[in-house]
Amino acid sequence: MSAEFQSAEPRNSRTRIRAAVAALILAVSFHALLAQAVSITSADGKVLFLKSGSYTWAQVSTGHALAAGDQLKTATGARATVTFDDGSRVDLNPGSSFTLKEASPQASGMELKLGSLKAWISKSLNRRFQVRTPTAVCSVRGTEFGVDVDQGGDTRVQMFGGLLAVADKAGNEVLIKDRESLSVTSEGLGRVTDAGTREERGDSDARQVAKREVDLRMSKEEVQAAAAEESKLSEFQEGKAIIDVNGNRVRIEEYIVRPAADQFKLVVLNERADRFDYFFYHGTFNQALPSDMSVALRQISGCLDVACSYFMTSYRTGRSNTQDSMLETASGGHLVDINNNAYGTPDDVTAAYDPATASFIPVATGRPFFTTLYDNYNLAFNGVSHQSWAGVNIQNMKNGQALAPVFTNVTTVQTQPGCAPPNCTYNEISEGVFHDVVYAANGDGSVWEKYDSYVISDAGKIAKTSDFSATGFGGTSFKQTLLGWNFQTIVTASEFNGRKIDLVVEPKIFIQSGLIP
Repeated sequence: MSAEFQSAEPRNSRTRIRAAVAALILAVSFHALLAQAVSITSADGKVLFLKSGSYTWAQVSTGHALAAGDQLKTATGARATVTFDDGSRVDLNPGSSFTLKEASPQASGMELKLGSLKAWISKSLNRRFQVRTPTAVCSVRGTEFGVDVDQGGDTRVQMFGGLLAVADKAGNEVLIKDRESLSVTSEGLGRVTDAGTREERGDSDARQVAKREVDLRMSKEEVQAAAAEESKLSEFQEGKAIIDVNGNRVRIEEYIVRPAADQFKLVVLNERADRFDYFFYHGTFNQALPSDMSVALRQISGCLDVACSYFMTSYRTGRSNTQDSMLETASGGHLVDINNNAYGTPDDVTAAYDPATASFIPVATGRPFFTTLYDNYNLAFNGVSHQSWAGVNIQNMKNGQALAPVFTNVTTVQTQPGCAPPNCTYNEISEGVFHDVVYAANGDGSVWEKYDSYVISDAGKIAKTSDFSATGFGGTSFKQTLLGWNFQTIVTASEFNGRKIDLVVEPKIFIQSGLIP
């Protein structure tokens, strides 16, 4: 960056020397201020830095200052956060190439040559914020958006809030707003799409959007293509190949993204030689999530003594084998102290996880425990509802009470002695192995669903209770032991015509993200 200083012509050499020294001091001071104004506030993994005018890349860590012309590269699995003096922030995802082009009180500019970033921009009437890519220019004042650049330079811009002006190399420009997205190629601007109304535009538009977002009603190829795009913005990502409980080799891919400021989405893909299954869990919180998403995710299971700062107001989960689907939706989420909700002990929490001791602790009667209850819920298999409820500001889950939901369940869980395995709810933990079955059916058994769950090793061996006897079921040592195992759940239902949805997950991503506290 350069600075110009204008003054009257010096009258003699001494004056010229003093003027030159003063200009140098001012320039140095000015650049020092800029260095303090832009810095790397988070660096995870191998983050490389190239100072403007230099030819040597060096690895950097948190606290490193940036000046105009400086470049950053994030290696595979690495991430970095660049923060500006007005609170604006840019998160760089793995495999990104970033250059700070300008940093002044009037403008902040950068270039993304490859990879993806997400930006949170503070509102300022006096500062412009601009992101350039090989095919697009994004100009904004006060918003939140993501930019993704592929190997060919094609750009995709996703808005999460506010207004954003996007221009192509020919100077054509379009404004996009909340939840809209746009692709820009060497040929120019693409069509603006609105993710918020895709269900209203019919199956054709839903399929087009689905190419970028894993959802139900997708083929294997569509899911894989969408996951390849979606996972570029992942904040947690894991994967490995194992043998499942039936002796089949399965490749597991898992990632967690932030689709909007107040949302998270977990995706799990399973690929076997003869089948493809996948799962997603998409939740919306009561407020924007913190930069460390795990802070919010750890509170999903509830909070002891004081109300949770973060809780989900709605969620949507889906499972599919690309032919059959299981869809679960919930809305109207709100916090309830269920240990003091005038319902008595049936819904009380008697043990809770304590992060301070990394273990489960007993909870005395009447001690506050806050968890989320949802006013509306539905569980459907191939579009057929099996279980649902509806209510208004519900305070307990007992049908018929004031401020309780009205259940319209088709199926109910079947337990012994009224039923017998295999179409019954039971577990084999008492026999020393981790195998659980949950079976629910209507009165005549014509409508039903079944969940067959296992804890297995990478070689497909079912875990024994003795494998966890040294650690118990809480604390750091338990989590460490859990990393050596996997969860497999096989779902069957009356609507599947003998087919199944068979999913294996590894717990590492759940522990990293806080979904397992």
